[in-house]
Amino acid sequence: MEEIIDKSEPRAYQTTLSELLSETAVLLLATLAIYFFFQNTKVMSVAFILIIVFRFLLLNRKGDVVFFLMGLVLGGGNDLMSMWKGVYYYTPATILPVPIPVWMLLFWGEVFVFFRRLMRYGPFLGSEGPPKRLLDLPLGFDIVLYVIYRMIIYRYASEPWLPDALYAGILVVRLLLLPPTANERKLMLTLLFLGPVYEIVLIRCGLYVYQNGFIMGLPLWLIIWWVFIIRVFKAITDRTEYAIFSKNSTQGLEKSRKR
Repeated sequence: MEEIIDKSEPRAYQTTLSELLSETAVLLLATLAIYFFFQNTKVMSVAFILIIVFRFLLLNRKGDVVFFLMGLVLGGGNDLMSMWKGVYYYTPATILPVPIPVWMLLFWGEVFVFFRRLMRYGPFLGSEGPPKRLLDLPLGFDIVLYVIYRMIIYRYASEPWLPDALYAGILVVRLLLLPPTANERKLMLTLLFLGPVYEIVLIRCGLYVYQNGFIMGLPLWLIIWWVFIIRVFKAITDRTEYAIFSKNSTQGLEKSRKR
């Protein structure tokens, strides 16, 4: 008999415009809290807990918790390593062993959820469907470059121009050897603008200070980093999306066969 596929079964998540705008509003609300209260760790901790609670009550979608936890671990972990290596430092008081305010961990969780919304939005989706390989050549190459980038900045953050030149040269070679797809180029160009602008806002608020800040406190290597890392995160996000939804999708296909 003819196979019938139940199209009502969930697929990998795709963002609507209203969802993207709503998540942007949450991020802007968090930014306003930082602008007015970032030096008061107690107030900021309470404010961020409330923001996150109401955000999940109003805007939660399947898988958001996964990306929020990724932000806590990956974003927070990167911050902790950067503090330890002296790449930059936070100015507010902290209760942690390193100078990073505890509410920043919640902030990183929200940033990763925002990135999920952005990367699963129409122009940035690309060809849909489960990834053919968990680790393909571009992602494997980028993971190696990620390690190299971090080693460079941990070692040379205090050196003027050297990390900027190394970051730029590596990125150029990466793009020439494995050119990004059309949707990846759109995403990288978007973050080329959004990433540095948002960083400058937080720097000008006084939240943290980088070594060798060139553009209103922003080092050049960080602009290059935003362009590079968003493609890596896009690849990981797409794989995570299909891992989240694959169980339900598989069950739906099995139920629909040969009815």
